[in-house]
Amino acid sequence: MANDITNINSSRTGASDSRPQRLENARNRGEHGNNSTSSSASTGDKVSLTRTAARLKDIEQRLASSQAPVDNSRVNQMKSAIDKGEYSVNADRVASKMIDFENSLHS
Repeated sequence: MANDITNINSSRTGASDSRPQRLENARNRGEHGNNSTSSSASTGDKVSLTRTAARLKDIEQRLASSQAPVDNSRVNQMKSAIDKGEYSVNADRVASKMIDFENSLHS
């Protein structure tokens, strides 16, 4: 599951969270160890993604645009098994799949 970080601060209000203002005040006073740092508006902060992050973003976009069918009967079957306590997780299989996924990101 991917976490969407676009508009991450859109639900915050300026009055409820004074952290950005405190950070700006600290920058202006030079409390972060770098007195030459000016406000982020004038320095043009940059974000760069690692190759892995870029690949994950590409995978996320492809999955979002695909119209893969959902087997609702299988979903309901799994929900029922979980609710009844009958679903068991094969930890070795999960670990193996996680390793395979991680390896696919680096190839």
